[in-house]
Amino acid sequence: MQLQEICVSSATANLAEIADFVAERAALAGLDEERVFAVQMAVDEACTNSMQHAYEGRADGEVRICCYVDDDDFVVQIFDHGKRFDPEAVPEPDLASPLEERAIGGLGVFFMRRLMDCVEFTADEGGNLVTLRKAIK
Repeated sequence: MQLQEICVSSATANLAEIADFVAERAALAGLDEERVFAVQMAVDEACTNSMQHAYEGRADGEVRICCYVDDDDFVVQIFDHGKRFDPEAVPEPDLASPLEERAIGGLGVFFMRRLMDCVEFTADEGGNLVTLRKAIK
């Protein structure tokens, strides 16, 4: 599969379009239904974080999603030009305490790492790049 991409504004209303795009590409790459769903969920988390945190909820930003196959992996890359993201600054979520005692934040990155085989974050003055990898079989 050659690289395919979609570029949308940072409005959260575009999350459904992104999910459909990624699911279709993942299925075409040969992922089974369970893997397609995992990829969709991880991409939704990454894009939501981009829209809510990197762009601070503004809808005038740009989010670019690229999908391709690399050897035996389906790869999704999410680019934004928003506020720099440092994954090391995100605390590990407290999964043991009752919900009302837990600090807010950190679950998105946690879920992405659980759902995908590999998650990489890169940030520089140009913006943020999240690379998600899922084995096709």
